[in-house]
Amino acid sequence: MRTPLILLAAALLAAPSCANKKDPAAPPKPAPAAGPNILQQGLAKIASLFPKKAKPPAALPPQWTGVIRMVNLPERFVLIESAAVGTAVPGETYLAISKGAETASLRMTSLKNPPFLIADILTGSPSAGEKIYRPKADQPEPAPPPVPKTEKAKTPGAEG
Repeated sequence: MRTPLILLAAALLAAPSCANKKDPAAPPKPAPAAGPNILQQGLAKIASLFPKKAKPPAALPPQWTGVIRMVNLPERFVLIESAAVGTAVPGETYLAISKGAETASLRMTSLKNPPFLIADILTGSPSAGEKIYRPKADQPEPAPPPVPKTEKAKTPGAEG
C-alpha cells in the first residue's frame, strides 16, 4: 500500500506545475508611462528655479619657502635657509610666521647662494627660526583692465 502512494507522490512532483502556466483570465499589465508624470515635471520646474552653485576652488596649501636663519634689522633684511631655492620668486611678497601668526612681510630679492636666500623686510619684526611662505602660490594674477583705444587726431599735412 505504501508503494502506490510513493509512486503517486513522485508522479505529482515530476508533473509540470500549474504555477508556471499563465492564467488566461488575468488582465494584462499596463505599459509604463512614456514620459515623466506630473509630479516629476513639477519638481523639475521647481529645481530649475534654484540653479546649482559652482563649487568654490579648492584651497591651496601655503608654499613653504624656508626658515629665517639671521635677521639684520638695521639693514632691514633677513637670511633665509631654503631647500627650494628655485621656487623663490624675486620681487614677490612673502610672509614670516611664528606660532600661527604673521610677524613680518618680506620681499624676496634676486640675491641667492643655495641653500640661502635674502629678503628685504617690508613690515613687522621677523625673528630667527620663523617660517617663510608665499601666500598666493600658484594662483593666476588677475588680468589688468583693458585700456580703451583712443583715435589719433589727424594733423594737417600729416598722412598716416
